[in-house]
Amino acid sequence: MTEDAPILHARNASRLVAQAEAAAIAPPFEQVPEVDLTRMGKGELVERRAVAAQLRQACLEVGFFYVTGHGVDPPVVEAAFEATKRFFDLPDEEKVAVSILHSDKLRGYTGLLEENTDPDNAGDLHEAFDIGLELVPGDPDADGDTYGWGRNQWPELDGFRTDVLAYYDAMRALCGRLYGAFALSLDLDEDFFTDKMRKPIGELRLLRYPAQPERRDDVLGIGAHSDYDVFTVLATDEHEALEILNPAGDWIRVPPRTDSFIVNVGDLLQRWTNDLYRSTVHRAVNLGDQDRHSIPFFSNIDPLETVAVLESCQSEERPARYPPVLAGPYVEACMQEAYGVS
Repeated sequence: MTEDAPILHARNASRLVAQAEAAAIAPPFEQVPEVDLTRMGKGELVERRAVAAQLRQACLEVGFFYVTGHGVDPPVVEAAFEATKRFFDLPDEEKVAVSILHSDKLRGYTGLLEENTDPDNAGDLHEAFDIGLELVPGDPDADGDTYGWGRNQWPELDGFRTDVLAYYDAMRALCGRLYGAFALSLDLDEDFFTDKMRKPIGELRLLRYPAQPERRDDVLGIGAHSDYDVFTVLATDEHEALEILNPAGDWIRVPPRTDSFIVNVGDLLQRWTNDLYRSTVHRAVNLGDQDRHSIPFFSNIDPLETVAVLESCQSEERPARYPPVLAGPYVEACMQEAYGVS
């Protein structure tokens, strides 16, 4: 951790400009590749490096990939989706009782159109419920000022907390394997990220996108945006809605796949890699007559750790494009912008 790293307050416009510049020199893509993580758990180093090479190619060209061989038990995923549906089926007053407005760490319930990821739109057509790292009782960081460390709000709903936290723990385990693959893909020691994960930010979001029979350009399930974290692991139901923007300016559909998660590079990893890995702009458009549910896990490092351009990602011809930034304040500024708070 670098104590004197500057705090940079990110703005949506500057992120999109940087991504547009990077996309301008990248080849257009038409589909999302797949990376099988099986060998990351039990393979020899040469096999793990082969997985990392596939991951690297996906991050250089697309910024998204399906992950298989992830080791997450299907019943844990199924229970999380059932918990998601049960929560959003609650009466409005019970959801509002755990509103995000009651939390100084932006955890809890968000209603329809209360978040806006694309400033050109009128709001995002979804409901959400957010939690972060569940700190142990008595942890002094639970009531501190550091973004990413705080207390979760929980509804009065039998089994909900248990099922959601089980899924949270499964995501942390999966992300541990992914961090090893990311490290190898960048010619780093496989444990490069380990000491940066003492109390990672790790934000889990439950989402319901209501049916939208008629399309409106200014109201989408979630507007065009990039993620603020290191990377995101997304689980989704069978309804297709995710679209990602390729360098040619075309929106490419990303259909759900059974027994797979969708992983995408976030802004912090793009900064870390000096724009080599792409934090691709994406959106969700839930056209049709059925609700859609999804569960993204936004994986991050400790909030007081610094993201500075890696030596392996810069050269005399390609100097560092970004100053160092603290992970927590960066993500907090992005979240506050999305919610219109300060």
